[in-house]
This record gives sequence, structure tokens and C-alpha cells, in this order.
Amino acid sequence: MAIDFSGRVAIVTGAGRGMGRDIALSLARRNARVLVNDYGGGVSTLNAGGIEVAQTVVDEIAALGGEAIADASDIGAEDSPAAIVDKAFSAFGRVDILVNNAGGNRGDTIDALDDAQVMGLLRTNFIGGYMLLRRCWPHMRDQGFGRIVNIMSSAMLGRPGTAAYAAAKMGLLGVTNVAAIEGEPYDIRVNGVLPVGNTRLVGGLTEQALIDWMANFPPHLVGEAVAYFCAPECKETGEFYSVGAGRVARNAIFNATGFHDAALTAESLAANIGAARDMTDSKLMRHSADENASFFSVAPWPLD
Repeated sequence: MAIDFSGRVAIVTGAGRGMGRDIALSLARRNARVLVNDYGGGVSTLNAGGIEVAQTVVDEIAALGGEAIADASDIGAEDSPAAIVDKAFSAFGRVDILVNNAGGNRGDTIDALDDAQVMGLLRTNFIGGYMLLRRCWPHMRDQGFGRIVNIMSSAMLGRPGTAAYAAAKMGLLGVTNVAAIEGEPYDIRVNGVLPVGNTRLVGGLTEQALIDWMANFPPHLVGEAVAYFCAPECKETGEFYSVGAGRVARNAIFNATGFHDAALTAESLAANIGAARDMTDSKLMRHSADENASFFSVAPWPLD
């Protein structure tokens, strides 16, 4: 099966370097027309650069015989999502694919960042991508097709020094789940990718063993996986995949059978916390209805 994006238009944010670049190239090699967005700045997300970074990737795509345009909008700026979608429509007349890849982190402990720095991280890593998804949504809904991939991070599972960044990426998890449910009737598939790639975001490594280990994670392999999740052939939705070194593996949230006491007290829970934590017979939670159903054995559902 050869995946072909002929006639499709993709927006890829943070696509001037690293994994974003490889995502844009993987789509363009399969005939997608691509808006390459990159604000051209540093990984701290604070200092913008210029359009040259995005233009370099556009030139690479042109050299492959593809078609692309450059955009240097800062995804965290209030007006950027609408401007990006308008630019894609002006150039190509439609939007079929969105890859929310732009992001960055200023690693520090929970109370070390000031409020402005925290809000900057939330705007870049969550709010901007969510707003861009919202701007693309009515077009995808009306045409009966859309593929959205939200690039997330294992930091959201807990990594010291990444609280604001992790919170932003976890926000994308909620948006992905809801958008997948709302989009399914319109063939809008929405998934999340937790990538590992040897990019400038890990450029601060100093231990040679870690530097050598990261060589196992070329970013183009992430680009290939994301290309599948953007394809018409992809029917999965509302799912989350770890991707790196050629490995693709689904992540999911499960709910334990738990402990029940109709007269629950703090003391009874203390005595039975092991049962509450036991994941032996846990069940997959695809959405909130599944979590609600986990209570039916102790509180039967009142409606037919």
C-alpha cells in the first residue's frame, strides 16, 4: 500500500527543524502540499527569529518536486491560528491535515518560572495548537475529511523540571480525546504522538553514553509514523502512540476494578488501598462514558 496525499493540503507547525521538518518532508514526498510554519526562534519559545528557517524546508520540498509555502507566525500569538489557516487557503484552497508540532520548554522546577514564562509555555505548547485545530475544524467537517496529529511528550507522564510543559501537553490529550469523538462522523481522525527524536531539544546532553544512545532516534522515523496517522488509510482515532527508533506502541489509560465500601471512611480506604490500586483486572478507558460505566456495578445506571 503506497500512501498518497495528492490533492491534500497539510499545515505542519514547528516544521523548520527537527521532527517538524521531517514530518513536513514525509508528507511532501507523498505529494501533499504543505504550509511549513516555524517562527524561527530558539527552543525556549521566547525569542522569535525569521521566515528563513521555514523557507529552507520549503526549498527542500521544492527540490523534491513538491509544493509548499513558508510561514513564520508564532503559534502562541493570539492572531496566528487564523492567519495560518487563511494563508493555507489563499495558497492552496483547502486544509486536510494539521500536525500540531510547535513547542518548546524552559526546564525548571515548579516554582522557579515566573507567571509570564508559565503562560508563554502554555500558549506555545497548548493554547496555540488548540486554537489552530479550532480554525481548521469547520473546513474539515464541511468537506467530510480531516486528519489531525497532536505532537505530545512523555513529560506529561511526569518529568522533573517540566511542570508547565507537561501540563500543556496533557491538555492536548483531553482535546485529542474530545475531538476524536466529535470528528468521527465526519471522517476527522485525531491522534496523539509521543515522539523521541535526536533533535536540538536534547542538545544539552553532556554524557557521551546518552549522546550515543540518542543516535538510535533519527527524527525522520517519527516523520514516517506521523505520515501514516495523517493518511486517509488511517482509521484509528482518539489514540496515543509512543514513536521512536522505529518503534510504534500505543499508550492508553486503564481503570482498576477498585475497592468499594458503601460506608467509605478514610480508615477503611487506608486498610484497603492495595485493592484500590490493583490493576490486575483493569479495563481500557477510551472516553468518559467508559469511566462512568465503571461505577455501574456499585451504582446501577438509572436510564435505559
